[in-house]
Amino acid sequence: MHPSSSPEPVDHRARLIDALAATLAHQSYADTTIADVVARAHVSKRTFYEQFSSKDACLVALCETLSQRTLGLIAEGFDPSADWVEQLGHVTRAYLASLQAQPALIRTLFIELLGIGPAGLATRRQIQQRFAAFLQMQVELSRAKEPGKRALSPELAMAVVGGINELILNAIEQDQVHQLTELAPTVIAFVQAVLTSLNPQPD
Repeated sequence: MHPSSSPEPVDHRARLIDALAATLAHQSYADTTIADVVARAHVSKRTFYEQFSSKDACLVALCETLSQRTLGLIAEGFDPSADWVEQLGHVTRAYLASLQAQPALIRTLFIELLGIGPAGLATRRQIQQRFAAFLQMQVELSRAKEPGKRALSPELAMAVVGGINELILNAIEQDQVHQLTELAPTVIAFVQAVLTSLNPQPD
């Protein structure tokens, strides 16, 4: 007789984050209560407070999770050995499509996160820095094949990420989240111009 295997431990934190995401797909963050989240997660309020100090803390965790998933999607589809212009187009379209597919959550990430004060602002900054660091890393990989290319500075990388985010934010404010992929040509041209500026200048 084989001993029965123990059930997998329940990841209450992940369950609550997913429950908040599912709730925000149907109602605004302002209208969402902890009771809504725990009901959807099928846990108690006590369990919620064992994981998060407040609804805002759960929101911060959700936004962190979303950014990690999105960055993972981008990294998974990036081939540093392929033509960088082609890769830029592929990655940009994948990124915008992933945002377009979850409009309610994207509004939360880009707008409502900032409404919770310093914690939201700090989280937004960390997310932007993460994407900027990824962009810098791709430039460093290309420099291995193009020794004369200059490095992408942290400031310029952040400016690129900030510029893209402003385009997305504008689309959100214009209620055009369902058209985010249409930004791809503009984003690609912008990033390409910045990266081309790093190429060696002729004497």
